[in-house]
Amino acid sequence: LFQYAKRERVKDALNNSLKEFDKRLKIAQATIVKRVKPSAAMMDTAEEEFIEINGFSWEQGENEVKVRITSGLEGIGTLPKDSVRVVYTSKGFDLKIYGLNGKNHRMKVLPLNKEIDDSKSKLTIKSNSVTLTLVKRAQEHWEDLKSKPSPFKKPNPEKSEDPQASLLNMMKEMYDSGDDDMKRMIAQSWSKAHLSLIHI
Repeated sequence: LFQYAKRERVKDALNNSLKEFDKRLKIAQATIVKRVKPSAAMMDTAEEEFIEINGFSWEQGENEVKVRITSGLEGIGTLPKDSVRVVYTSKGFDLKIYGLNGKNHRMKVLPLNKEIDDSKSKLTIKSNSVTLTLVKRAQEHWEDLKSKPSPFKKPNPEKSEDPQASLLNMMKEMYDSGDDDMKRMIAQSWSKAHLSLIHI
């Protein structure tokens, strides 16, 4: 059209239209690129959703512990390298897998049974599985992969408690958690011992 235009006004109008079209085309292309290739910052936003990885196996040697995930990761070997990330600390690890069959997966273990050397631990990716090699900080036997809280509270030697108050607290806890028969029996015992029942 531009080559057939004879008047300057028409040429200017066509030239401005071409510039505006070129500007909009560049904006549209940039938008498409952003949608197809999200940045790492976008992937780490709070809105990201993950499927928790629960199926795994683990084994230990003298110096290391290996965690293998062999199910549910079909095709992981074809993902870009930055789609599989793991962060190690001395007490745990956080594995994130982005865009595997259109979904994100995650396995976070914190705390571990024992401390590891996070600088030497590594991740191995195969066609349909991943293996995390956790290097032990000390040559100790692990009872489990994860650390479990002790069911028994350790006494604090710095804090001495009155034996009678300790007995009252123990009986109060039994009363609160017991059934009607248990509460009736404790109430009778307290009455016989001339103790006051504590009402909550």
